[in-house]
Amino acid sequence: MVVWSGANPVVAAFRIPAGGLILGRELLENTTDDRISRQHARVMWRDKRFVVTDLGSRNGTYAGGHPLVDREVTVTPPSVVRTGRTVSVLLEDVRRFEGTAITTKHDAIVGASTAPIWQQVEAAAVAAANILILGEPGSGKGRLARGYARTRNRPEVVFNPTIQAVPLERVVGPTIETLILEQVGKLGTANLATLGKLLDTRVTLRVVTTAVMQLDHLGIPPDLARRLAPKTIIVPPLRDRPDEMAFLVHDAVRSAEPALQIHSTLIESCLLRPWPGNARELVAEVSRTAHTVAAQGKNNVRGDDLDNDAGHLMVGAPTINAAVQPTAVGKQAKRRSGSRPTGRSD
Repeated sequence: MVVWSGANPVVAAFRIPAGGLILGRELLENTTDDRISRQHARVMWRDKRFVVTDLGSRNGTYAGGHPLVDREVTVTPPSVVRTGRTVSVLLEDVRRFEGTAITTKHDAIVGASTAPIWQQVEAAAVAAANILILGEPGSGKGRLARGYARTRNRPEVVFNPTIQAVPLERVVGPTIETLILEQVGKLGTANLATLGKLLDTRVTLRVVTTAVMQLDHLGIPPDLARRLAPKTIIVPPLRDRPDEMAFLVHDAVRSAEPALQIHSTLIESCLLRPWPGNARELVAEVSRTAHTVAAQGKNNVRGDDLDNDAGHLMVGAPTINAAVQPTAVGKQAKRRSGSRPTGRSD
């Protein structure tokens, strides 16, 4: 799946035929990438792995952030490949991305990765059902909860006991019909009792709860947990949403420093990091990087401008950067003059 080409985010899914898929200008219609060759690299599917071969391109091919110089590598999906200024993600199954597009809903970027989730949330709102939205910190649970409230279109309120030093009963006034609960594990005994009473006495009140784990692991009494979560919706982490990441990066840079150009290595670097803080962390780090780059008088923001710690965990975490293994180290093709890519490919 191509996620970036030239200076713009895209979503273009391609199946790998038996003879392999050639990445290049011949494949990409109307690309603005002036660094990609007509036939830049070949991708083949073999023994549940991808074989990536550079076809003597002028600007080189990169797999997992590492350059291929007149050789090929084997990578396990998912993995990131950069050809010129085009960035692709190699996936075992691209069917859910075929024929899709990115839209905006309730200020959120929505692609094939999260569109079904939004549909579930909106259907629950129309049906006036309580729901639990589960996901890692920063994955977009709050936007989904607000989308639920907007779809329901009834008086609403948000309650987060870690930042609101008032009891729940003072927040949920008599006209409130949608309650968004955050940090539910910090409610405390008094607020839990109030919540149970509200559910008993306010027949029009509906609750959408956001959490990082199931309610029974957060100290919520089983009976109350069942009433709050007759339906559970799970939000995937950002590292499992490659179709949306480039659009998030693009919007973050444009919002922070509209005059900056975005280099394809920034998209590559973002895809190669696990982002434990998900979209919230990504947007914050990319925005901060854009401000720093602009202050330095540069006109484009690159992958190596990102802080080394941005998007990383102290301990290993799942990442889209799959292992890269050379498959033909000793098989050197005749090298053309000037074909060797540098560490800062244009």
